[in-house]
Amino acid sequence: EFDQDQRFEREECRLKMQIERFQLFREDIRDLVELTVGKMDLYHLIGALFLKMIVLYYCVGFFEKTPPPFLLNLYYLSNASAWVYLMLAIWLAMHASISSHSYGTRLLTRFVRLPIPGSAQLNVLNARYADFEKQGMQMWRGAFLGEEA
Repeated sequence: EFDQDQRFEREECRLKMQIERFQLFREDIRDLVELTVGKMDLYHLIGALFLKMIVLYYCVGFFEKTPPPFLLNLYYLSNASAWVYLMLAIWLAMHASISSHSYGTRLLTRFVRLPIPGSAQLNVLNARYADFEKQGMQMWRGAFLGEEA
């Protein structure tokens, strides 16, 4: 039976559902990337604030009177260690944020691209005279007469 309209609607519905499905995949990837990037940006900010306070403590200090030299050595050593730790934390937070963002972009551009129908898929939707002619005498039947005619 020559049923071009229903076939076209079915294929159109299939393509729309496939595009919607891939849009959901893309949205999931964006959400996961944004979760990681957001957390790493927050760690970056907090690390920078702590680093500022460590530099202030190291340069200005907060002593009212001079402590004994061995305590002063421990104080400067712990401040220097905290500075190194915070610089490492900030660097790793930046690296994780950039890596997550670039990997998410890679996933979106290479693996979860929207399915665009090719010419072969679009040619399937075209009506063909051969399909009409395959009906034989069926194409000459009268409307509402049934199979007897």
